[in-house]
Amino acid sequence: MMEEIIGVIGLNYKSAPVEVRGKVSFTEEQIRQLIQYLHRTKSVAGVVVLSTCNRVEVYFHIQNISVQQGFELMFQQLFAFKQLDDSVKKHLYRYEGIGAVKHLFEVAAGLDSIVLGEDQIIGQVKNAFMISEIEHCAGNVLTRLFNRSFNAGKKVRTETKINEGSASISSAAVTLAKQQYNDIEKHSILLIGAGQTGRLSVLSLIEKGCENLYIINRTLAKAEEVANEFNATAVPFSQIKEYLVKCDIVMVATASVMPLIDEAMIGEVMQGRNFRPLTILDLSIPRNVTKGVGVIDNINLFDVDDTEVVIHETFQKRKDEIIKAEEIISILADEYIEWLTSLSLSPTIRQIKENFRKIHDMEFRSYQKNNSDIDIAGMQEYGAHISDKFSGLIIKKLKKLTDNGKKTDHLKLVNELFELSAEDGK
Repeated sequence: MMEEIIGVIGLNYKSAPVEVRGKVSFTEEQIRQLIQYLHRTKSVAGVVVLSTCNRVEVYFHIQNISVQQGFELMFQQLFAFKQLDDSVKKHLYRYEGIGAVKHLFEVAAGLDSIVLGEDQIIGQVKNAFMISEIEHCAGNVLTRLFNRSFNAGKKVRTETKINEGSASISSAAVTLAKQQYNDIEKHSILLIGAGQTGRLSVLSLIEKGCENLYIINRTLAKAEEVANEFNATAVPFSQIKEYLVKCDIVMVATASVMPLIDEAMIGEVMQGRNFRPLTILDLSIPRNVTKGVGVIDNINLFDVDDTEVVIHETFQKRKDEIIKAEEIISILADEYIEWLTSLSLSPTIRQIKENFRKIHDMEFRSYQKNNSDIDIAGMQEYGAHISDKFSGLIIKKLKKLTDNGKKTDHLKLVNELFELSAEDGK
């Protein structure tokens, strides 16, 4: 059966390890290329791509093809664009209809995050939607869906305590670093990357009393901007080795698609450190620190998946809040689906109104020819009133009969029944 589909395909930290997420991750420019390409496809009415260190998801609204064809189209295009092999398939999930709606609302509310209730994700969802909106690729159905997801995220955070405690990957990573150094405030810390994750990392470090903070970014001006904001020290990217020697804790959070730190670099750095221990937290997807660095003596290497202990503790504290949040999301998702299904009635409602008006106009012109002494304005007004009255009554019954558009079989029958024309009245 041909129908409209709201769906999502993707993977996240629960379904795929860091290496696989790295293969599927998108830069902003790649997102623009993919959504523009997909939106030119005849059946795709809207598409939004969300890509973070913990998930890659493609949300879509497809029309006039079957559910199976719709999902096959999206899978094929994703795999072709990213040049993925079949080994990635087992890590992907898919949701449709209300399942897709609830999933997005849970993502926006931080319920599906690696750190429960994290605040950073809502900004990432908004940015993903903004890219599609700017490129005119969102469409009205996904526009309403994402706006409702922002409301869901806000409502959950306002009416529950879901985001108390460690509320981002950055803060969880800082908690993990403090487990390595109880006196973390006495150690020099190097942050590589000055984006949103970097800023949150600095905030979390300052909360722990850290003052010896150095920030490196490929664009020095960006590093200086963040450094000035938080009373840290900006460092040119060319001095990365020097500060790897100087600092005991390194947090890496950049959008680089290639590793910035590898075994050869750390081999030189450790000699300069006289092999003093070095803790590296790589919060980037794809990895910015090669995995082999972790096997070097006196190196403690962690990635985003190594925050599981912190995550588990956070989860246990917030079980009751999760139930409250899910109840809120369920209500909001039902409201959205109610609106969505009602859209299927729009063509029928429009057709009923148009046909009643056409019949009224034709009959009135015919009557007017044979009755030249009538009150034309009064008759016209009365006829329009009667037409609107009858079409209104029929539309009211139509909504009840089809359960506001949910019963598609009933809707087809009604569409056939009201394929009226002015000529039918002759």
